[in-house]
Amino acid sequence: MTRAPAFLAVFNPARSAAFARWKSVVESSPDLAPLFQSPSLAVFASPGTQWLPIARHGCVIGSLHTAGSAALVDRIGPISPDALGAWLIEKHWGDYVAIMARDAPGSGKRLHAVRAPSGGLHAFRTQRDGLLFIASHVELLHGLGITRTTIDWHFVAEHLAFSHLHARRTGIAGIEEILPGEEAIDTATGSMSRPLWSPWNFTAAARRIDDFGLAAARVHGAILLSVAAHVAPEAHVALELSGGLDSSVVAAALSAAGRTAVAVNLATPGSEGDERLYARAVSASTGIPLIEIVTEGEIDLTHVVPRIEARTGMLAMLRLADRAFADVGREQGVTAFVNGTGGDCVFCSLGTSAPAADRLRTYGPGLGFIRTIADIARVHDSNIWTVARLSFRAARRSRPSPVWPRNRQFLADEGLPDQPPPHHWLDEPPHTPGGARAHVHAILASYAHLDGYGRHAVAPSLFPLLAQPVVEACLTVPSWLWVAGGRDRAVARAAFSPALPAMVAERRTKGAMDAFCARIFEVNRARLKPFLLDGLIADRGLLDRDAIEAYLARPFAKRDQTFYHLLPVIDAELWARALIAASP
Repeated sequence: MTRAPAFLAVFNPARSAAFARWKSVVESSPDLAPLFQSPSLAVFASPGTQWLPIARHGCVIGSLHTAGSAALVDRIGPISPDALGAWLIEKHWGDYVAIMARDAPGSGKRLHAVRAPSGGLHAFRTQRDGLLFIASHVELLHGLGITRTTIDWHFVAEHLAFSHLHARRTGIAGIEEILPGEEAIDTATGSMSRPLWSPWNFTAAARRIDDFGLAAARVHGAILLSVAAHVAPEAHVALELSGGLDSSVVAAALSAAGRTAVAVNLATPGSEGDERLYARAVSASTGIPLIEIVTEGEIDLTHVVPRIEARTGMLAMLRLADRAFADVGREQGVTAFVNGTGGDCVFCSLGTSAPAADRLRTYGPGLGFIRTIADIARVHDSNIWTVARLSFRAARRSRPSPVWPRNRQFLADEGLPDQPPPHHWLDEPPHTPGGARAHVHAILASYAHLDGYGRHAVAPSLFPLLAQPVVEACLTVPSWLWVAGGRDRAVARAAFSPALPAMVAERRTKGAMDAFCARIFEVNRARLKPFLLDGLIADRGLLDRDAIEAYLARPFAKRDQTFYHLLPVIDAELWARALIAASP
């Protein structure tokens, strides 16, 4: 069994007498061992965690690679705290959290904590007894008695109103998260956070790659680099191979890197959720052995599993799949699960006319604009006149309001915030093209779906398509190249088409789970009524009880997809109840 790295740092900014007491509490944990000690900072981590000392002042926890390389950094020379963040972000990449404490003129001790843009390693912050604690998991803070699991209902309201927006606030009162690519600075007199990495630096015109072949080559190289770095030569991973483009690209990169893997394809009953034909073709072309599983059975969407998580994570609808992957992980003795999560987002699969509008605003009307209109029409089986009209309208539109879509269905509107929580990715430069904005927002939304999986008790999950080199490479590609030739995700297809079967590289359809999800929802309809209407969230006045009751009483119509709007409410209720159930 392989676990993700776990760490806990204790910072003493004001020479608190509680420092020694809390250090002894952490030292008593059988799951943590000392990594770094100084008069103002103590860092502990799980056995086997990768780390590097930063002189006598701190350490980098997790994987740190030199920019453009899969090789791990083996030494960090002297560096000032103020230069640490920029040095890490600009010259390195990986899944790391760097923590460094130094004397600050006029303010005593100062702590700098930097989290990698890829965000694979969390950094949760809280304060107690004049000390600052930073941990990789909220369970660590709770298990050591540092925090209580009190639900932050303001977070719940924000979460329901602005889905998929992973901001600094967590669902546990008093705990916030250092965001990917951000630096937190703490002293005895206060704290601040500042962004060190911004996606807008890579969507800028100065970095734009207009040549399709060059863009494909850069994306190809970044993905090969990411996969080779994420999966060590001695590792044995389970690849979640759906048969779609994204996971197939990861399969091709694993094969090219010579890594040991087993692929797992899950099919749901019915033809729409059965992609085994495509997974078999990828398995044959890459040489990665394939395990096929048909996920049958029922899912109780109201079943609460006691668990302490900072936010809602895995969707309850995925419980059967999660269990199947966990079983394979145990049987195969894997060191990690690998998948193509985030691929649609990173590869700019937008589903709108934005690429044509972007090209029109960038280069004006001309043959290139007309070509992109035709490409979009082909991707979406539309006609060029409709796409052209929508493109001209989008090109004239300024920044949309609201910045992030606000949900209203099944929610009590008066109990919800009007504005999304702050996030520096939402602070876009003036005149940002609509396609670039949608691309960045999609990548941001993908971070909301990486946690809470039961299979992580067996082995951690790796997300190579969300790695810093891949995201940066893809952001430099303008939106219109992603639909070139009338194919969505065109640059990624071109990059890996030589290594993939044509039926996958050129595939225009996608597998779906609509019928499976509709059946599960229908089976749960009766038990969902008391679960939601008498639940914790309803009791806080955040739900439109009448709308939910009416919908659950209505016969389920064929092709009805309204239930998808209710699933986030169900998952939030499960999360809240699980948090309370796990608390003493």
